[in-house]
Formats: sequence, structure tokens, C-alpha cells
Amino acid sequence: MKVDSRVNDLKHELLSSETNSTPRLSPDGRTIAFIKTVTAGQELWLHPADGTPRMAAACHGETISDPCWTADASHLLYRHTAQGREAWRLSAIRMTDLEQIRLSARGSVNAYWLSRTCVRAVTYSWMDPRTGQRTLTRGHIGDGPAFEHSVADARLRAWIVGPDLRPRGGTFIADDGSVRLRLGADFATAKTVLRVPVEELPGLAVLGFDHTGRSLYVLSRVDAETRRLIAIDTETCEISGTYQHPSLDIDCYPIAGEGVWFDPLTGEPDICAVMDQRLQYQPLRPETRQAVSRMIRQAADPVLIMDRAADDRTWLTVTVHDNAPIQYQLFEPASGKCKPVFTNRPGLAGFTMPKLEDFFFTASDGRRIGGYTMRPLSGTPPYPSVVIVHGGPAGRDMWRFFADAQYLAALGYCSLHINYRGSGGFGAEFERAGDGEWGGRMQQDLYDAVASAATEGLVDRRRVVFFGASYGGYAALLAACSRPDIVRAAVAIGAPTDLLALAHRPPSYWQPLGVLLHRQITRRSDGQTVGDAVLRSRSPAHVIDKSCAPVLLAHGVRDPRVPIALVDEFAATARGIGVQMRYLRFVDEGHYINSSSNRQAFFTAIEEFLEEHIGSPAAAVEAPLLQG
Repeated sequence: MKVDSRVNDLKHELLSSETNSTPRLSPDGRTIAFIKTVTAGQELWLHPADGTPRMAAACHGETISDPCWTADASHLLYRHTAQGREAWRLSAIRMTDLEQIRLSARGSVNAYWLSRTCVRAVTYSWMDPRTGQRTLTRGHIGDGPAFEHSVADARLRAWIVGPDLRPRGGTFIADDGSVRLRLGADFATAKTVLRVPVEELPGLAVLGFDHTGRSLYVLSRVDAETRRLIAIDTETCEISGTYQHPSLDIDCYPIAGEGVWFDPLTGEPDICAVMDQRLQYQPLRPETRQAVSRMIRQAADPVLIMDRAADDRTWLTVTVHDNAPIQYQLFEPASGKCKPVFTNRPGLAGFTMPKLEDFFFTASDGRRIGGYTMRPLSGTPPYPSVVIVHGGPAGRDMWRFFADAQYLAALGYCSLHINYRGSGGFGAEFERAGDGEWGGRMQQDLYDAVASAATEGLVDRRRVVFFGASYGGYAALLAACSRPDIVRAAVAIGAPTDLLALAHRPPSYWQPLGVLLHRQITRRSDGQTVGDAVLRSRSPAHVIDKSCAPVLLAHGVRDPRVPIALVDEFAATARGIGVQMRYLRFVDEGHYINSSSNRQAFFTAIEEFLEEHIGSPAAAVEAPLLQG
């Protein structure tokens, strides 16, 4: 059967990097800055509300992150690093002539802050890669290298910076791995206002101050069963609750932040969101309730707030689709008028693709688990299927456009996306249920999902592959090593292979949060310790034998989280005992496979791998892929 050329066109577009991403609205509401990904790397572009887009800066061979406008829109700041690296530099673009200004002289910038009042000042936190010491630097854009330096306490996890861009405190890691939120410019006399146990660190986020600097807003699950928004009075240190959902954490799509939006005129929170199977807004004021109501009526699919102009008359929003590119638009909250601007993947316009359906099942111990499934447009169930395991493990799958799943659907494969216990967003009890269950109950949830989907007639239990990155890669490898009766093959990216090493000797990247990582792996929610013998039995490096299912392994040489040497050793061991192992090493990638060219090579290998081990569902090539 001849493969329709439209299928190849679709596959190519799905493997290409997101073309337009991370848009930011200028404070005057007139211009959108965004990142454009091209073959050579990434570029910063400017899209006037009523004009033609133009390039502002080319960072070829690099990755760009966190573009942000100064309050007067005179400069655009951004972080950038060599592709696959995580050693970030800070630069700015002057809008009058598009001159690029390098701001950070050394180190790796992990965060920076701008101000509504100090319009030409910037404060940024950077870490010396030689010593690991964090330093806060404050200076003025374009004024040269004469910065002020404030050396941090070695226990510092993150700075807290006030509206005047000066340090107001920080979060500090104690010897037991817990965190102290302390307020005060002098760390020696700073007062602890919030203590966060180690198990609650994944839910902690310091969002910032209102414009007066009197209230500090924080997301936390301390003394609560769900992640809630609290306000800390910086003068009295009293804590008051602002919003809490009874069963879900405050959360949002990663592209739109933490799930809290602030009134740009006052700096006070006025909208929160939670995420169940779909996004749910909780406006905190009547006027924002009306604006949100107007906004969500614009589309049947979820609409997110990306940015707001300084006068709050214009919002930058995005409509999320599961089977089409996401659409960015300018929205007027007072009138409800909406003007489309651009999509993130223009090359996918016109293709018909399958939708992401809700999927629920009851695990073997009685716990209710949810997630999603994507069926191919053609063919009949039961389908050969791929379980795509999310990372974290405290991440989660969301209803969204999922290019990898769409690619598999174009080949004719069904995919499952499971929010196994330990996933984030569903409250403290659900997330803690994953503590000490790496390779245990979390892994069993994935096997139970396959069994349930097979019982429903959706999945062909004889043709199942596990596929994941980071923790998801670990779960895929472990399934191949320990349950080849369930998993016929595995595809793993950036996968830890040895829980013993990860728990007791984590790479320097994970410091100073090694205590948290150790606890997540070795301490169950009931307080029982998971011993080394159990960790060994849950480690692919220790349980692999010749019965292991075939493995396709991919890893970036620049990965700081899972050292390439450990993966090289695992691949050599597998080959030495006769396991079918294909190993792809990408010299210009880090923890994930990001570049379009590398994704093309990797998914070509995946396609061949799946066809060899679970067969090729050729009916999918007859699906109508183009509208009209």
C-alpha cells in the first residue's frame, strides 16, 4: 500500500518544534514579543497589534526563555543558553534600535525581576557554576558592568525580591530538607514566617508582592489538603487565606503560569484556576468574573490568560485545542471583543486530527484513577497502543494538543495518558500516595490502566509499548525489564536507571533538594522506609536480564540530571546479555530531545521500532487528513 503523502506532511509538522511560543504583551498593550523557532535555533520577534511582525534578535544555536518587558516597554529582557545546556545568560533588547545588551557577566541566571517604578533597573539571581554559590545582582539596563552584589547564604533556595527590586527575604533549606520562608533584607535577622515540610515543597510557589509591598502572595499546601493561595502581611507576619478549592490544587497549563492572575493596577490577585479533567476559573472579584465569563464564551475549548496590559484594557489570551494548533488572540475584557493574532504551529493548519478523550478506571487496590486516551482516526479496536508516561513524577497529563500522541495516531496507534497516583494537581493525599512508590503502586497503576483499557476492548493487550521521558522513561524501562508479559517494548528518554544511585548519590544538579528527592523515593506516605533491597528490585540497572523486552533508548550527552555515563553503562549491560537494545546519543541535547532535526531522527527510529515489535496498523494512511 502506498503511503499518502499527506501523512508524511502531517508527521513532519508534528515533529517540528513549536514555531511561535511564549508570547508577552507589552505594558502599553501595543506589541507582542514572542519566540520563533527556526532551523538554526531561536529568535525573538515583535508583533505589533496593528502591524507586520519583525525579528528583534537572532539566537541561533541557542534556546531562549522568559522574555519580559520593562514597565515603559523600552527594553525586552530574556534568558538564553546554548542548545541543550542549562547555564542561562541574561540579555536585553533596546526597542529604539534593537541593540542587544548583555546584562549578566558570569554565572548562570536562574531568575530575574523587573519593576513598575524602577523602569530601567533589573535584579537577577545567578549561581557560580564553580562554587554553587547564589548571588543577587542589581543594576540598570545599559549602564555597563557596575552592579551591586549581595552574596547569598549557602542554604538559600530562592530569593524574594520586593517592588523596589531589593532583597526582601528568601526561602532557605534546613538540614532535614524542609524550607523556611524568611522575610527581611538582612538574612542574619530575617524572620521565619512560613515553614514548609519537605513533602510539601513541590506545591510551594512564591508569587510576589502587591504594589505596596505590604502583602506577599504564596501558593502552598501547608496546613491544607489542597494547594491554596495565601497572603502574608510583611509587617505583622500574619497569614490569611485568599482562595482554596476543596479537592483540587490551584494549577494551570504551564504556558500560563501557576494558576493565579494579578490585577496589573494594584498587584493584588483577582483570578485563580484549578485543573481537573479541564481548566476551571475562580474569579475573586465581580468585575473579573464578568470579564472571564466574556472570555471563555469566545471558544468551546479552554481559553487561558497569558498577559495583561498595564491599564488592564487589553489581555493576551490563548485558546487551547486538543486536535489543532493553539490560537493566540488580543481580548478586551470590558467589551468582550477578541482579535486573533497567530497560532503556535501554522504548519498544522488544515489537517484533521483525532481528539483527546477522557479515560477513567479503578486500580487494583480500589483507587479511582483518571487520564486520557487518543484513538487513531481509522482502524478498529482493539488497537496496538502506546502508554505515554508523564514525568515528574509529580507532573500530570492535561487536556491539550499533544504532538507525540498525534504522531502515533497518524501511524494508527492508540495512546494512553495516565495520571497515576503521585501526579500533581489533585490534592495532597493523591500526590503523597506516590511517595516511596517509584516502581511500586505508581507503576502498578500503569499496568492496571492497560488491563482496564483491554477489558473495554480499546487496547490490544498483546501489542503494548511504554514510552516516556525522565521519570516516564524510568517507568518505561522498568516495565520492559520486569513485566515483558505486559509490555512488548519500551521507548525511554533521559531515564534514571538506578534508584539506589538517584536516592543516595544524586547528581549535583539536584542539590540542594537532594533530601526531597531521597524522601520521595525512600519514604512512603505512611512513614515506612523503603529499603535498599526494594529500591534495587525497582531499578532497571539491577533487574535487567535476557528476558527484558526490546528497548529504544535516547539520551542527551549534555543532560545534567541523569549523567550520560550511567546510561552508557546500562546500554552496554543490556547488549552484553542479549537484550534487543537500540541506543541513540544526541550530542547537542540535554534532558529532553527538543530540536526539530533530532526529533525527526528519533521518531523515525520510533516508527521503525514500533512496526518491528507490535506491527504497523496500515489502515491509518487512508484517513482523510486535510479539511476541504
